[in-house]
Amino acid sequence: MTDDEFPLEGSLDELINTPTLKWIFVGGKGGVGKTTTSCAIATKLAEKRESVLLLSTDPAHNLSDALTQKFSSTPTLVKGFSNLYAMEIDSKPHEATEFNLNASKEANDFAKFLPEIIHAVPGIDEALSFAELMQ
Repeated sequence: MTDDEFPLEGSLDELINTPTLKWIFVGGKGGVGKTTTSCAIATKLAEKRESVLLLSTDPAHNLSDALTQKFSSTPTLVKGFSNLYAMEIDSKPHEATEFNLNASKEANDFAKFLPEIIHAVPGIDEALSFAELMQ
């Protein structure tokens, strides 16, 4: 297998100009520049697309800091743009497990620990936030 068989364009322009592009997920460990990268991609996309939504699941709400504007779980127009919206979703354990068990004591006891179990899974905050966005 050679590079000629699978040419890869590594530029931001190539990514932005992909006609089938609908979602971009930016992930990584803490402090690697996810918020900075996400904001840069979103502002570049806003130059080419009709509407762009920048969504953060970071509990520290760094998106509000990076764009010097307060955001909530409702898409809000970013100052200085006519088509770039941002939102910050809190993926708290109680949001993921709001249910009423009319079951045995054992089931109810288990339900008390379910939020901790759910949030021990890597990436679950992002998955729950994505599910909320899709509703």
